[in-house]
Amino acid sequence: MNKVFTFMRESSTARFFIPMGLILIIFGVVFFIINTKNQNYIKTEATVVDAKLVEEEYTDNDGNHVDATYDVTIKYSVSGNEYTEVLNSVPKYDIGETTTIYYNPNNPKEITQTKSLIIPIIIIVAGIASLIGGIISASNAIKRHKKMQEQERSWNNA
Repeated sequence: MNKVFTFMRESSTARFFIPMGLILIIFGVVFFIINTKNQNYIKTEATVVDAKLVEEEYTDNDGNHVDATYDVTIKYSVSGNEYTEVLNSVPKYDIGETTTIYYNPNNPKEITQTKSLIIPIIIIVAGIASLIGGIISASNAIKRHKKMQEQERSWNNA
């Protein structure tokens, strides 16, 4: 039974990094697919017409400052038609301030604040790095376990 516990201890890094890598890769791919769907969105300027506090700023138990978040109502025009939408849980915007948004040319009510693919790519790369690190760690744990078994056999034969 001691061998099982030793192997479990030796492989704990791999048991963390392999699933974490897989989760990051899956999340990154899903995020990438979502973001590729908005690549044809068109850039425009929107004006803030209302801002409602959702969560006040605070300092958490670890001493980290957390900024307040707001639901911000924006107004923008597309082909002479005016649209009003809400951006949920965003930093504070002043009424009258302008912000850049991107809208779906097929349905201007569908908006986003970013079209960047950098973040999903970074998440995927981090997942791949985590997976590789976990596989290397598992390989090293297996090698150490085999070496330990060989050493025990040599002691038993002596």
